[in-house]
Amino acid sequence: MVQLKFVRSSDNLPIGAINWFAVHPTSMNNTNCLITSDNVGYASILLENHVNNGTFPGEGVFVGAFASTNLGDVSPNTKGPICITTGEPCDFVTSTCDGDAKVCIAFGPGDNMVESTQIIAGKLFDKARELFHEEQPFEVTGPVKYIHQFVDIPKEKATITLANGTQQEVTGCLPAMGYSFAGGTTDGPGEFDFAQGTITDNPFWDAVRDFAFPPTEEEIACHAPKPILINSGGASFPYEWQPQIVSTQIVTIGEVALIAVPGEFTTMSGRRLRDAVKATIIANGGSENTRPIITGLSNVYTNYIATPEEYQLQRYEGGSTIYGPHTLDLYINKYKQLATALMTGEELSLGPTPPDFSSQLITLVFPAASDGTGESQNFGDCLQQPPETVSVGTTVTVKFVAGNPRHNVRHGDTFLKVEKLVDDDSWLTVAIDSNWETRYRWQKTNSETGESEVTIEWDVGQEVEAGTYRIWHFGDHKTDSGRIVAYEGVTQNFNVA
Repeated sequence: MVQLKFVRSSDNLPIGAINWFAVHPTSMNNTNCLITSDNVGYASILLENHVNNGTFPGEGVFVGAFASTNLGDVSPNTKGPICITTGEPCDFVTSTCDGDAKVCIAFGPGDNMVESTQIIAGKLFDKARELFHEEQPFEVTGPVKYIHQFVDIPKEKATITLANGTQQEVTGCLPAMGYSFAGGTTDGPGEFDFAQGTITDNPFWDAVRDFAFPPTEEEIACHAPKPILINSGGASFPYEWQPQIVSTQIVTIGEVALIAVPGEFTTMSGRRLRDAVKATIIANGGSENTRPIITGLSNVYTNYIATPEEYQLQRYEGGSTIYGPHTLDLYINKYKQLATALMTGEELSLGPTPPDFSSQLITLVFPAASDGTGESQNFGDCLQQPPETVSVGTTVTVKFVAGNPRHNVRHGDTFLKVEKLVDDDSWLTVAIDSNWETRYRWQKTNSETGESEVTIEWDVGQEVEAGTYRIWHFGDHKTDSGRIVAYEGVTQNFNVA
C-alpha cells in the first residue's frame, strides 16, 4: 500500500488521504442485493471515522479514499475457490468442477461475505492508519505537472523484442471479448457452458455471434489465441459497445508519478508499466527516487490488460483484454512516450477526438410505478415493532409500510435513523443508512396493489450505550396521479440493556 496524506498548510490539519492497494472489491459476492461499497468502502468509513472522531460517513472534514490500482487478477477471497458441490479444489486452469464454472466459487477469509468484507476492510484500514500516523512521513515537494493524450489503440503500433532477441512490430486489434470472459471468475462465475482457459471456439456460440456482429478473418487472426465471443468492435448500435479511442495520462507531484490507466491491469502488467515509466522518467533527468503509482480505471474503462503471457492462457483476464495479445505492449510504449514528453517539455497532439454519446443515452429501466397500502394502513406505519428490551450483541429488526425507494434516492440524506434519548427530552442520532451496522431492505408485497414494505436492521454493537432508543424510516410514495409525496414513520421506544 502506498498512501498520500494531505494536510492544510495553515494549521497542519489532516484533510484527506488517498491510498492504492491492489484488491478487488468483491468480498460481497453477486448474491448480495444491497447497495454496498464493499471492502474498500468500509475501510474508507473506518478511516474517516477514526480521523473525524465518530462523525457519520461523508459528514466529516477528513476524506479517506481507497483507490484502485493494478487489481486485475487480485481477489480478496483468500480461502480460494472450491467446488461447492463436493468441497474439493476446482480445476486449476479452467476454474470448473466437472466442466461447470457456476459451482466453482471463492470464499473467505470469513465464514460469510459480510464477515469477509469486515476482515479485508479491517486489514486495509489497519495499514492505512499505520501510514497515516507515521512520525516521519516522506514529504512530497516539487512541481505538479501533467500530460494527456487520446489514443486510438487498435491503430497503435509498438516494437517488441522477442525471446530470441529479434524485434517485431506489433499492433492493436478492434475490441473483442473472448469465451473466457463469459466464464466469469471464481468471485462471480458466468453462465451456460463457458469456462476460463478456453482457447477453442464453439460452433453454436460462433453462430450466435455471427448472426449479430460477425468478425472478419483478419480480426479473428489478430485476437488469436483468443476465440472471439463478442465482436464488440463491430457493434455500434445504439453506440460503440467498447471504446477504441481511450485516455492516457500521467500526473506528477514532485517525485510521485500517477499513471492514469483506462482499465484493470493485472499484477504483472502493472509492475511492467511502473518499471517502464520510472526508467523513462529517470532517463530523462528525473529523480532516482521517482515513485510510480498505477491509478487504475481512470477516465474511461477498457476492461482488462493482461500480459502477453497471461493472454496465451486465456483465463478471464486474458479473455477480457479487448485489444489483442499486445495490448500491454502498446500501453507501455504509449506511456513511455508520455513520460518522455512530460520530462522534456515536448508538446504532444491531443490525439483523435473520442465520440460523444451524451445525446444518445438510453435506459431500459422503467420509472417506478405508483404505490399502494393495505386496508387501514398509511405510509410509514410500523408493521413490526422492536422488542421492549434488547441486549448488546443482538440485531433489532423493524418493518414499515413503504413506498418504492426509487422515487427519491435521498442523496445527502438517509432512509433511516436510529436515535437515543438524552436528557429526557431530546434525541441524539446514533446511526443512519450509511453506517455499517444498519441495513435497509425494500420488498414489494403485492404487485397488483403496489403495496410494499421496508425492513430495517440495526446491529447493537459493543460500543452502544445502555438507554432508550427508537428507529425512524423516511421515504416517498407515488400517487396514482404521479405526484411524489414524502412520508416518515417511527417505532415505539425500546431499551438497550
